[in-house]
Amino acid sequence: MTIHYFLVYAAILLVATITPGPSMLLAINHGANHGISKTLYSGFGNLLGNLLMALVSILGLGAVLIASGIIFNIIKWIGILYLIFVGLKLILEPVRKEEAEEHFTNKKSKSRHRLFIDGFIIAIGNPKGILFFTALFPQFINISRSTLSEYCILISTLGVVAFGCYMLYAFSGAKLNRLFRSYSFRKIFNRITGTIFIGTGVAMSFSKK
Repeated sequence: MTIHYFLVYAAILLVATITPGPSMLLAINHGANHGISKTLYSGFGNLLGNLLMALVSILGLGAVLIASGIIFNIIKWIGILYLIFVGLKLILEPVRKEEAEEHFTNKKSKSRHRLFIDGFIIAIGNPKGILFFTALFPQFINISRSTLSEYCILISTLGVVAFGCYMLYAFSGAKLNRLFRSYSFRKIFNRITGTIFIGTGVAMSFSKK
């Protein structure tokens, strides 16, 4: 792979990844609610989900999933239902004034395992990811001539860009730390992001592959 093709590939990845979507909205919410250190776990979950979809696409299974309407729709609806579940949880979960004042030390804060699962499912539950990777990789991979090192470069670049963009959004969310000590702000923020999650899920349910 020439440096020109690599830069084009990296630019496409960056634009597609940094564009706001369910994963980045989750990063902001986790960053604001749990801080950067704990959001690393949802970032790792999101990274694993993206790498898994990329691997599926490289192996040619992505085309099979797209061609199989049943499997594709199962993945699609898992993502839709989970988005709606997360959104409803944000809206309906009560926010107590004492939690708003000490939300980063609150014992009821999400576990690292739960944060990881949130990031992973939001990533793999978006069927557009499979569509994107299945369309992207054939443009930069020649199966008959590509070497293992080229595959590694493509995958590692994807990992760096995906994780970097996720944590960038998480950092932006964490900057809301002081505002989140306000009971009313935290309540409104969670309801707004919850509504966006639900709206995104509903919109995905009406979209065609």
